[in-house]
Amino acid sequence: MLILDFYVDEPACFGVPPYLSPYCRYAAGALVAGGIPQEKIQYLTVDQWRNQGKTLSDDHELILLVAGTTVPGKYLGGKIGTVAEVLEFIRKQKKEDPSCTILLGGPIRYADREIQDEIRNLGAYLIRGDLEVYAEMLASHPGSIKQAAQEIFENAKYPVFARKRDYEQVDRYATRGAFLTEIHPNSPYLILELETYRGCTRDVFCSFCTEAFYGKPEFRALDGILDEVRELYSLGNRYFRLGRQADLMTYLPDMNDFQNSFPRPIPESLELLYGGIRREAPDLKLLHLDNINPGLISTFPEESRKIIEIICKYNTAGDTAAMGMESADPVVIQKNDLKASPEEIKRAIEIVNEFGAKRDQGLPRLLPGLNLLHGLAGESEKTFEHNYKFLQDILDSGLLLRRINIRQTVTYRNTRLDRMQRTGESKRPGRSERIHQRFVYYRDKIRKEIDHAFLLKNFPVGTLLHEVILESTNEGYYLGRPLGSYPVTVKIPLDDRQAAMYLESKTPLTCFVTGAEERSIRALSFPLRISQMGSIAFSQIPGIGRKASSRLFAELGKRKESGEKELQDWLITQGARIQPAQLQDLPTLV
Repeated sequence: MLILDFYVDEPACFGVPPYLSPYCRYAAGALVAGGIPQEKIQYLTVDQWRNQGKTLSDDHELILLVAGTTVPGKYLGGKIGTVAEVLEFIRKQKKEDPSCTILLGGPIRYADREIQDEIRNLGAYLIRGDLEVYAEMLASHPGSIKQAAQEIFENAKYPVFARKRDYEQVDRYATRGAFLTEIHPNSPYLILELETYRGCTRDVFCSFCTEAFYGKPEFRALDGILDEVRELYSLGNRYFRLGRQADLMTYLPDMNDFQNSFPRPIPESLELLYGGIRREAPDLKLLHLDNINPGLISTFPEESRKIIEIICKYNTAGDTAAMGMESADPVVIQKNDLKASPEEIKRAIEIVNEFGAKRDQGLPRLLPGLNLLHGLAGESEKTFEHNYKFLQDILDSGLLLRRINIRQTVTYRNTRLDRMQRTGESKRPGRSERIHQRFVYYRDKIRKEIDHAFLLKNFPVGTLLHEVILESTNEGYYLGRPLGSYPVTVKIPLDDRQAAMYLESKTPLTCFVTGAEERSIRALSFPLRISQMGSIAFSQIPGIGRKASSRLFAELGKRKESGEKELQDWLITQGARIQPAQLQDLPTLV
């Protein structure tokens, strides 16, 4: 049995390394629940599949392929599997092993009809409901997998397999599938998404979103979540994110009390959730979150203040709360039933900053991250100016944002945006070249003038970033990210020889921030080792300056017999600023 992870990305779930989505763990747990021993279940990522020539080393009776993205993104930790690669895999696998049963699950369920038809014609089964339900059905069938597939799929009246799981099943699958973390290539540096509910708690849905496809929200019982955390923690997992929900603040809300389309949040629900996780995982290294709703915060400010305070009491530093703003244009907000006005969103940012801007280990405890979308109904050339002015106002107000995500919409069938586009009420993204040009102009302006300023505020020179994983190289730099929610990209010069040691050993390192670019920060490995730096790394030491760098580096060559302490003392006399903003007991790679 093989679980093949092509990775997922959707509004309320992320699965590109270092993340592991619940889809894969649930699928593994469902097989175990159906009677398949753990040792007969293998796991492979799409990157591993590519690296071995897009072939499998063994034959498999059953392959569960998890794939699909409903929000476009850029990734460092892995390359998300494309639809073309999914079809390529099915075609090759069916040719090499015709008896193999292949099930597809995850967000790929929303694929266009043509893709669905091709998957079926190639001999695989696209699960429109929940993959894990069908995995348990196959595993528990008294006959072979092939016999079970014949009975369940081939004899079905319609080729639409839409059966959904409930949270009693999820709780059984989640603990039984925890073992998958032990065979993941990123283990133990693996962030695990924890599901609290799915569906959207609003009673009016944004025009573009797919989360409403799940129907009315169904909430997971606290005991099930804590049992999952306990099992994952017992296997050595220390990195967690409450990521599988549309708005964490509406976990177990009062669904009988709605205002402005939002249910009233209950702070005690979050206290029990966060406090329980901390009891089950007392020495965790990461507890971050994903989505919170700015409209809900501005609608229920007092309850929201209590919840933000609770989150900041239990989370780990550097946390980011993604807020779906989408647009500051009143016309776009009205036409797409967006969550809040610019004034309400600013109030939500202020409330998060009240508690979250306080620093721990040099990093803000919890900051908002805004999502902006291009391609919504009602857009005009003025839309992007509205967005820019809003962000400039936030910056001028002294508030902090962790990151600004600017994307173009992907229109999915049966969303209201899709219906508006098909009826002509809304133009498709990119139909107006002038509007698109204005989008690009203001996107770049935000990157240069707004992003850079927020980065320097959030990560001032001298800040230490812990547990940075080096993931790739590009144009003279190592590219890495700290483990966490929406982590910042860190660029370290390739001639920082100490960083090279960490890359080779595949272990996280601590970084010393030396500056910022549009969307990334520059850094050197810490503790600083002057003798291990080439000329480019040396030139990035704060306080030296470009003009003096060449002269000082040449002089450094004459001090080869000096120890590190002596070299650092000498550089300080030359104006170098090498004292970190915060000092911790740091492990040293020998």
